[in-house]
Amino acid sequence: MTTGIADRVADDEIVHQLFDLPLTRLNVGVFGDGPPVIIVPATISLIDDWEPLIRFVGQRYRVHFFELPGHGGSEPFKQPFSSTLVAETVGQLADAIGAERFSLLGFSFGGALTMRALQLHADRIDRVCLLAPFVGNECLRHSRVKLLALQAALFTVRSRAARQGLASALRSRRGTAALAWFMKTVGKFETSADLSRRLESFTLQSLDALIAQVDEILTIPGSELAGPYDVPCLFGMSVNDPLLDFGVSERFVRGNFTNLTVDSWTMPWHAAPEPYSVEDYERDYHILLEWQ
Repeated sequence: MTTGIADRVADDEIVHQLFDLPLTRLNVGVFGDGPPVIIVPATISLIDDWEPLIRFVGQRYRVHFFELPGHGGSEPFKQPFSSTLVAETVGQLADAIGAERFSLLGFSFGGALTMRALQLHADRIDRVCLLAPFVGNECLRHSRVKLLALQAALFTVRSRAARQGLASALRSRRGTAALAWFMKTVGKFETSADLSRRLESFTLQSLDALIAQVDEILTIPGSELAGPYDVPCLFGMSVNDPLLDFGVSERFVRGNFTNLTVDSWTMPWHAAPEPYSVEDYERDYHILLEWQ
């Protein structure tokens, strides 16, 4: 059920639309005309961050980009955040927009979420696009020391009191700067957004969702995401990705998708350090619109 739509001020406006779904109230950016595609976001992704991608893909598809529950304008799950709940939410969103069939596009952690959704809704999905996807903890390019540091950090915030303390620390610039440094230096987290400013806006529920996502990234093996899948898949990734191993990721998709198209790039980053424009997407990712 749609509960609110921002007023359209121009024909090319991305409409922010709220959907009351069984598991969450989901904030969705809607744009374009054509077959429906649901873009499954990466960690800490907001609609405004990905506006150029939404506009680019919207040249061919009716795009629905949602903010993960607990982030942005999407309400947290009543249950603890999990990728399985996100997969259920994808199907519920498709129901809400009246899409009997739809396509999926996932980037980074959104790749794992996309495959979770594929496991639940394969009979409804026309095609899948995986961009630099997380396909299990085997693909992480972290050193053993950094993995141990991340695991130790998660262990220290297991209790509710510890998470509340961390949420309080994020109200100060020093606290947000420290966590942003840890995420970038130890976690290799890449984003074109101002990470410190983003963390300042975090609620306890946002922090809980982030911690759950990092926990899944560290613990989910590729076997939990494996197929085989018959849905046509486009896999695109940089061979120089500093966060995820290209070879491990490519072997995973080749071993699990029977109808696969592979495109590789040479960018030295996982996520662009500066925001991409629509023209940048047309130059570097034109295969997204050309792939049939």
